[in-house]
Amino acid sequence: MNPYSRAAEAEAPIDLCHRVASESFLRTADGEWTSPLFQPAVPFDELIYSWHLARPDDTFRLYLQVRFGPGDESPWLYAGYWGTVGNRVPHREAPSFDRGVLDMDWLKLKARAAGFRFRVKADVGGAPLGAPPALTIITTDNHPSPEVARTHRGGIVAPPPASRILDVPLRRQMNSRGERMIDRCQSAALASAMEYFGKSVPLEQITAYTFDEEYEYPGIWPRVTAAAQEFGFDAAIGRFRDWDAVRRALAQNQVLLCSMSMKRGECQAPPYPSMGGHIVALCGVTDDGRVVVTDSFLGRSGAGYLCQWLQSDFEKVWMGTKGGVAMVIQPPQGASQRLVKDLPPFPQDRVFPRGDDH
Repeated sequence: MNPYSRAAEAEAPIDLCHRVASESFLRTADGEWTSPLFQPAVPFDELIYSWHLARPDDTFRLYLQVRFGPGDESPWLYAGYWGTVGNRVPHREAPSFDRGVLDMDWLKLKARAAGFRFRVKADVGGAPLGAPPALTIITTDNHPSPEVARTHRGGIVAPPPASRILDVPLRRQMNSRGERMIDRCQSAALASAMEYFGKSVPLEQITAYTFDEEYEYPGIWPRVTAAAQEFGFDAAIGRFRDWDAVRRALAQNQVLLCSMSMKRGECQAPPYPSMGGHIVALCGVTDDGRVVVTDSFLGRSGAGYLCQWLQSDFEKVWMGTKGGVAMVIQPPQGASQRLVKDLPPFPQDRVFPRGDDH
C-alpha cells in the first residue's frame, strides 16, 4: 500500500492515542484500582497498550475490558504482569471470548467496541503497590467508513523535517560472558537504543525484565517499554502509518523499536530471505528511499550496523504486517543527537549474511 495516495489514505486505519493517568484510577477493592470507561471518538477493532511505572520494581497484574454497548461487555481479559508476582500461571494461553482475543499484547476484535477500561491488581509476590501505573493506549478502526474517515483524518500537517540517520550501535544477542542468547532481538534492540543514549546495560539484565515467564515469550511490547523505564528511560507503545511521522520521531531523537515479519519472496532486496516475528531499531530514513536499522539478527557478521532496506520493502514488513507498531524510546533530558554523516550506498549485489543471533 502506498500511504501517500489519496485512495490509500481514504482506506487507511484510524489510530487514536489515549493516556490513562495514574490518578484517574479509582480504588475498587483492597489492592485493586479500576480506570474510568474511555469511549474513543471512533469505535475500534484493535487496541494496544503500554504501562508507565509509578516507581521502579512495582508489582501488579493488569486486566482489560471492552464495551460494545450498554450492558454488553467483554469479560475481564488478562493483560499482563510486572514485577515479582506470586502464583504464576505456567503455559498461560491468550485470553479469548466470542468477539476477540487478547494476543498477549494486542487486542484483536471481530466487532467494533465503543469503550475500554483497565483494572490493576496488586500482587502478593511483591512490595505493596502504592499507586497504579499510568497507561498509553492506541485504539484502531481498521476499516473506517468514508464518513468517519472524512471526519477524523488529521488536518494540515507541517512539512516533515530533513532526513537523518541516528548512529545507533549494534548490540548482539549475547550476554556479558559472551554466550549467545537466542530469540532476544527485542532486548538487543533496546540495549542498542539505550547505548545510543549513553547507557550500556548487559543483555541478561534486560531480558530479566522483558521475558514473560507465564507466556514463556521474550518480547511482549509493554514489557519492553517497561524494561526501558526500569533503566531510567521514558518509553511507550506507538504506531506509524507513514514515513513523515517516522521522520518527525527521528528529528526528536527517538529510537523506534519496530515489530516486523517477512515471508520468503515478499521483498525486492531484503537483508535476509525471510523472517518471523522480529524487532529492529529503526534509526534513519533517507531522501532516496532507504531505511536504516540496527539489527541484532546480523550480529556476528556486523552487517546489522547501518543495515539498509529499500523503503518499499520495509514498509511491507513493518507497516504492512504489524501496522507500524513500534516501541518508542525517548531521549533523556539533554541527550545529544549523534548522526551518521557518511552512509554507504545501498548494497545492490546483496548476499544474505548468516543470521546467527536470532
